[in-house]
Amino acid sequence: MELREALRSAIATLRAHKMRSLLTALGIIIGVSAVIGLLAIVNGIRASVDKQFSSLGAQLISVNRSSWSVNEDMEEVQKRKPLTLRDYETVRDLAAVQTAAPTVYTGRDIVYRGTEAPAVTVCGTSETYPAIEDWKIEDGRFLSDDDVHASREVVVLGADVVKALFPDGVALGNEVRVGGHALTVIGTLERKGNFFGQSQDNLALVPYSAFAKHWGIAPRRDVNISALAANGYSMDEAVDEIRVNLRRARRVPEGKPEDFAVNTSSGMTAQFNQVTSGVFMIMILIGGMSLVVGGIGIMNIMLVSVTERTREIGLRKAVGARRRDVVRQFLIEAVILCLAGGGIGVALGCGAGALVAAATPLAARVTPGSIVLGFGVSTVVGLTFGIWPAVRASRLDPVVALRSE
Repeated sequence: MELREALRSAIATLRAHKMRSLLTALGIIIGVSAVIGLLAIVNGIRASVDKQFSSLGAQLISVNRSSWSVNEDMEEVQKRKPLTLRDYETVRDLAAVQTAAPTVYTGRDIVYRGTEAPAVTVCGTSETYPAIEDWKIEDGRFLSDDDVHASREVVVLGADVVKALFPDGVALGNEVRVGGHALTVIGTLERKGNFFGQSQDNLALVPYSAFAKHWGIAPRRDVNISALAANGYSMDEAVDEIRVNLRRARRVPEGKPEDFAVNTSSGMTAQFNQVTSGVFMIMILIGGMSLVVGGIGIMNIMLVSVTERTREIGLRKAVGARRRDVVRQFLIEAVILCLAGGGIGVALGCGAGALVAAATPLAARVTPGSIVLGFGVSTVVGLTFGIWPAVRASRLDPVVALRSE
């Protein structure tokens, strides 16, 4: 039997039993649509997270009292000595560090002529901060080295603060009161957007020396340190040098755990991907179970079909059909069923991903690899679970088969 004739015969058989074919393929449809939809959500979330962390600066190294890991013992973290400006200077002067900036934070209301921007994040930092954290100036200028050394009463405002206080957009040269202290606006920042749902633009940057004068720093507040690796050094090399020198500067005894944490944006992304990989495997397992159930359903229906078509099989073999022709006939029917179910499942999975993306904050992205995976798995299921019914059909004795009712 030629392949074209076998395909035509298989399609005709399936069309003659439309409802049974649909019910047979239902398990495949559910399994593939679940896998495609879940993969779309996981891929979309990963892309969104990568974008979020890239907004921090792709090569950012951040030294903090606590790790960005969710597994950190916070009770132990509270016992650690705060980071200080001396620790910042230690990091800044390392050969493996291209540039560094101290950052210290507080929350304050900012007022301009009776208009208030509440609960603004006020950050004390240095002139190197924009290059490290990937900030761009919208208007005016950023803090200078002179501003820091002279403890000048100046401020650079984020886009949300400018919008709240200066609807006309003209902020430069105006005097605002930050937590009750008068500061002159020397620059505004380009809008950066949200970081995991929290605005990065509700921000005001002041010289860390002025910040210390008004609100105090270590030990009252932690000094965080942001840094970039120098040319010729990898991020891992820079991190190792920071750890070694900070341990020495902070007199951490050998064999004792560090009383600080060196975090990286790439490390956080890798940690998130590791977590989502576990979720991803659970999702694949759930989808795989659905596919197995669907495959078993196909095998059962095909076995019933073999019983129903015993006389047909006997007639085919009586007129010269070989065993491999019968095997091929039933395998083609099983694969067509699975591919049709896989196609419907892929369409439903893509639709589910699009619906999730439109109705929720979660991103969803269907990749070509996911679609190929859906059809590939469908084909494998069809071949795997169709082989036994096909072999059983091929083993029928034509004389016995022709006598069956």
